[in-house]
Amino acid sequence: MRRLLGIIGNPLGHSLSPILHKTAIEKLSVNYIYEKWELAENELESFMEKAKNEDSSIVGFNVTIPYKEKIIPYLDELDTLAAKLNAVNTVKYEDGKLKGYNTDGLGLFETLIRNNVQYENKNILILGSGGACKGIAMFLTENKVARIDLLARNKQKVEDLSSRIKSTGIGSSFIDWSDLRNLAIDDYNIIIQTTPLGMENQVGEIEFPYEKLTSAHTVIDIVYNPLETDFLKKSKAYGAKCINGLEMLVYQGYHSFKIWTGLEEDTELMLRTAYSLLEG
Repeated sequence: MRRLLGIIGNPLGHSLSPILHKTAIEKLSVNYIYEKWELAENELESFMEKAKNEDSSIVGFNVTIPYKEKIIPYLDELDTLAAKLNAVNTVKYEDGKLKGYNTDGLGLFETLIRNNVQYENKNILILGSGGACKGIAMFLTENKVARIDLLARNKQKVEDLSSRIKSTGIGSSFIDWSDLRNLAIDDYNIIIQTTPLGMENQVGEIEFPYEKLTSAHTVIDIVYNPLETDFLKKSKAYGAKCINGLEMLVYQGYHSFKIWTGLEEDTELMLRTAYSLLEG
């Protein structure tokens, strides 16, 4: 009987997902195990074959950097949102098939609600071009935001996403990373940082015009380890409302677990556990 859950990506040393799900699973008193599988790119295909094998114990798994897009050729199906995004963070085995989903946008959206961030008719700037950026941007198009601009290095990749955003009736444009210092920050209400910069052991910093931030801005960094990245620390110094990525991690994981099992984890327990680990 399939009882194995987990996460694939590389690196995974920073990941809190195993212990958070383990804590929630113990409270539910159900027979699931959540593991982490750090895969080199040349191991991805064999892992997917193993997951699909009828003798496998794998129910499903989360997908993180750098496989949210690379995993798609190995899947049998995508749900509507994942197909629209061309990015997957959740995979479920069912009836002999592997199906991909994306809960990133929902995790970020619930973070906005939890923190009383007003998003309707607001202008949003997203830093990055990866799977998380796609999931967040396209989910927000369905929630009455005014505009979503994308700041990244990969022009071709982001212009495609920007076109899809505009097809929903919401304004969007590509901004080259080299223009970061010249940004008109006053044009935006919410700024969302989706790159790995700031994560433990990641080299590099974001040359952001922090001095242009005010208390009218909400700044979100989806990195959660450390709890306060350099990006958030500097944004906070200029008065911005700052939110780390921990709540997004918990809520996207909650929705993944529900997809796999139909059960609901205790998100407050997961948040308390995460904060105790990272603050301790």
